[in-house]
Amino acid sequence: MKIFESIDKLTANNIRGIQDELLIETVLYAYNNSLYYKKKFDKLDLLPSNVKGISSLEKLPFTSKEDIQRYNWEFLAVTKRDVAEIVSTTGTTGEPALIALTGNDLDRLANNEEKSFSYAGAGHGDIFHLAVTCDNLFIAGIAYYRGLIKRGASVVRVGPQNIIRQLDLIRKLKPTGIVAVPSFMVHLGRRMNDNGMTVEELGLKKIVLIGDSIRDADFKTNSLGSLIENVFGHICYSTYGITEGQISFCECEKHQGLHSHPELVLVEIIDENGNCLPDGEIGELVLTPLQLEGMPLIRYKTGDITFRISDPCQCGRNSVRIGPILGRKHHKLKVKGVTLYPKSIENVLIGIDNIVNYQIEVYTGDDQTDDIILRVGSYNNDKNFLLSLCDMLRAKIRVTPRVEIERPDDIEKRLFEGGSRKAMVFKDRRFKLYE
Repeated sequence: MKIFESIDKLTANNIRGIQDELLIETVLYAYNNSLYYKKKFDKLDLLPSNVKGISSLEKLPFTSKEDIQRYNWEFLAVTKRDVAEIVSTTGTTGEPALIALTGNDLDRLANNEEKSFSYAGAGHGDIFHLAVTCDNLFIAGIAYYRGLIKRGASVVRVGPQNIIRQLDLIRKLKPTGIVAVPSFMVHLGRRMNDNGMTVEELGLKKIVLIGDSIRDADFKTNSLGSLIENVFGHICYSTYGITEGQISFCECEKHQGLHSHPELVLVEIIDENGNCLPDGEIGELVLTPLQLEGMPLIRYKTGDITFRISDPCQCGRNSVRIGPILGRKHHKLKVKGVTLYPKSIENVLIGIDNIVNYQIEVYTGDDQTDDIILRVGSYNNDKNFLLSLCDMLRAKIRVTPRVEIERPDDIEKRLFEGGSRKAMVFKDRRFKLYE
């Protein structure tokens, strides 16, 4: 792997020159070593020599998650004995796909996270509490661990322990940083307040959040982020990562988008017809990871909805940024003329004290539009609470789902039905997905 120092502070033209070279190498490597891309290119009568750099990017075919699921091991570009680690996607949409990494890919992963943590100001002298799993084929845990070690920080690998154990360790070790999903930090804050503890007692200075976004499209803190920042202060850094691309993005201290690492990924945003969109326009995120060895990817359609920013950041970096993830492409809902994403519903529910958990279920109604059942886990089944919740939803998202109040334990079973590794907050029962 080619290690580039501070490439994101080079001029945009210099960055593009490096990316041109890396894209040409990526395409040639994929064609020569991956059976999937060899067959794909030959079918299209496309030769690697036709690719001259980023200007040729739109000539290249898209790759979908379904492609990886269906032809999983055809993507492998090394012998199986050269594979150092196997991870998998979460399987929230279809069968989990297995992703193979070589030793060089693991180094690349560490390099990616070392850069991301530098944006959050992590380094020597920091102790980071990892409240995410490092097992169960989960790539993020090993990525954060290796990146922090490379950054010179100390790491406490705690994983998904119960909240009392987490709080006890944080109080004893006083880590300066923590990596967690936002819902964990909300839970931690509530338990801390219940125990009469203060933020100063914990010692946290940096919170790196994975999974759900804590920003709105205008980069202001959303409802979820506010729940965390109201307790811990403005010390949060939002991130975005994707297993298939072995890549992540991270905010800098300016909180004006998630920075890419230009020597490790190319970023596109496309419309529903696959056409590239200009900066600022909302569409599907497409990634071409660079310098991947085990399973290279070309123009991978992530299914995540966001926008691109190419203007220089106030922090001085010229790396392309993406906005917050606004939803999943296939999760788009059309309800009686209103288009929305499940995240819009979640943002209404977050922070309501009586709500413990929830699941959003959608199915195709008799009028061929989407109908929504919102199952809310709460110990309060008072009629006034239900009416208030419906009024709040109508005011914020302009539609009123069918709301059912259930026991939180029953919702928990629904969320992890079938042994899912990730909570199935959105359950899609539609027989037709809107594109």
